[in-house]
Amino acid sequence: MIRLLIIGRPADDWAQRLHREVGQGLDVDTARLPSAGIRQFEATPADLIIVADDRGGSRVETLARAIRKRPLGGLVPLMMICPLPDDGDVAARVRTLDLVGWHPPEVEPADLVRSIEEALDIDPGQLAEEIDSSEQVVAPDSAEGSDEGGASYFDGHVVLEPLDEPGSPSRRIAKSAIFRGPSSPSADDEGLSADEISRTLKAVRHEDYYAILRLRRGAETQTVRQAFHRLYERFDPEVINFELVRRFQDELDEIRDALEDAFAVLGDPDLREVYLQHTLKK
Repeated sequence: MIRLLIIGRPADDWAQRLHREVGQGLDVDTARLPSAGIRQFEATPADLIIVADDRGGSRVETLARAIRKRPLGGLVPLMMICPLPDDGDVAARVRTLDLVGWHPPEVEPADLVRSIEEALDIDPGQLAEEIDSSEQVVAPDSAEGSDEGGASYFDGHVVLEPLDEPGSPSRRIAKSAIFRGPSSPSADDEGLSADEISRTLKAVRHEDYYAILRLRRGAETQTVRQAFHRLYERFDPEVINFELVRRFQDELDEIRDALEDAFAVLGDPDLREVYLQHTLKK
């Protein structure tokens, strides 16, 4: 089975299109942000990474370079689905970014499937054949200890070991031993609040890397690194009040993903220069 990883805002939409084209046998993971996608890739390696973006532009090319510079991001084929370069020189971009293909957002799913097959050196139509085969349902073998309702995970002999000696007094465990509380705040840190999480999330979704790191444009590498580590620790679920983490777990994950992406670009002098050149206000 072929496993894809699609990174970008329209990732879920493209996953649905591909599933409609070839069925559920195609294994597709999605992630909105590159850092989240790379972590997902590290947990479950993919055969091909697709960067999808409806806006396009040099910002997306910078993100592709950032993915390539990650330890595992340069090990798999990389494909783009976004508007073609303004100068129309797709071949040059493909060579520069080490891509296996670049398609506009209006590409037909069937054409994309053929491109995936070509990139992975799969015979035309073989992907659909593999999917048809993978969708066949195989009845599980009957196992000892199973009942008429299906196979059992147990053989019917379960032994429970006592945690304490009989007659020993019950032990109390402090809540602080289970749920880690916030660390001691620094002099300029009054503790994270729900309002700050909401405000930071808006900055994150605005997708300006300097705004995400709360820096002025043009800040140098050392300043970028310091800002990243300070904010990454501030939004670390391990040091935030447990109730706040429970309420805003998804938001905290998105913020930290965006911080990683901002640092991956602004922390690299070459990528930072490219980012500045293509994000200057005209």
